[in-house]
Amino acid sequence: MKDCAKFIIFSYTLSALFVFSGIRVGWAAEIVFTSKRDGNAEIYTMNSDGNEQVNLTQHPAADYHPTWSPNGKQILFSSDRDGIFDLYLMDADGTNVKKVFESSKYRWEPAWAPDGKRIAYAQGDPEKALEQFGARFVPYPALTLCIATVDGDAVEKLTAGFNPSWSPDGREIAFVVGGLKHTPLGIYDTRRRSQKTLLLKEMPWIFKPDWSPQSNKIAFAKLDGAMFNGQGFISSNNSTIYIVNSDGTGLQQITKDDERFSGRPTWSPHGDELIYNNFNGSFQLYKTDLNGHNLTQLTHDGNNTHADWFDPFYSVSPSVQSITTTWGEIKAD
Repeated sequence: MKDCAKFIIFSYTLSALFVFSGIRVGWAAEIVFTSKRDGNAEIYTMNSDGNEQVNLTQHPAADYHPTWSPNGKQILFSSDRDGIFDLYLMDADGTNVKKVFESSKYRWEPAWAPDGKRIAYAQGDPEKALEQFGARFVPYPALTLCIATVDGDAVEKLTAGFNPSWSPDGREIAFVVGGLKHTPLGIYDTRRRSQKTLLLKEMPWIFKPDWSPQSNKIAFAKLDGAMFNGQGFISSNNSTIYIVNSDGTGLQQITKDDERFSGRPTWSPHGDELIYNNFNGSFQLYKTDLNGHNLTQLTHDGNNTHADWFDPFYSVSPSVQSITTTWGEIKAD
């Protein structure tokens, strides 16, 4: 009886701790992603085992690149619902949709900073947008990496590039270096306003880097036989998932060479698994450990991409020290 009473007291204490720390009690690990299962790009959520898939947006526009806020209360995403792709916020249940910026520009693939106050994204000239995949996108060489406060103020252009992903301490951003004849992995220091390039000789063509929650590794897709096509978009023969230490050492291949177009890796909040896209007649989301084992297919209907993973037990109220995941995604404005 005493043990039972102790357990009840512990449960109430734990619940109170979650409430005051900003965690949504009763919420399991949840994945937000883009699906075209109904012919249109919509934002969905699902449990980390692939169950309970729910359409949040249900809008005729194309909605891409969903990313959780550090406390899991909001989702930031790209949409062309006002004519060009720009950034929008909504509550975690899909309600209260609002535009981030007052001015309309081409903005794409947002990433939320761990402090919850800033966002990174790719920006481009709307006049340069070209028809691709049923919507208008700005070519990759014309994209600029930007940061701003989450209310759309204090905008700063950083450098040519796209696919941003913040380090867990909020001091650096991993991204794809733009404006070149290839797409290497870059690290931008937001304090010194400087950048460096990793693995330029080994892997000149990469896509969608993602910083691990533990801050020491970056996942990305290596592109094989890649090139810019005549419109400035990237084409490749195949892509494979790798991880590397944030200093460029310890390169490790995750997916096998015979897995077709494995791309857009996303870390689990605890850093021991990855979600990625794989093409087998259609793009589906898969989950794997860091040895490429224990593979689980999470989606099956339509094309499914752009995953971001939130777990309330690993993400509390926004702070520089909070363990969180922020996943930027593809294309720019």
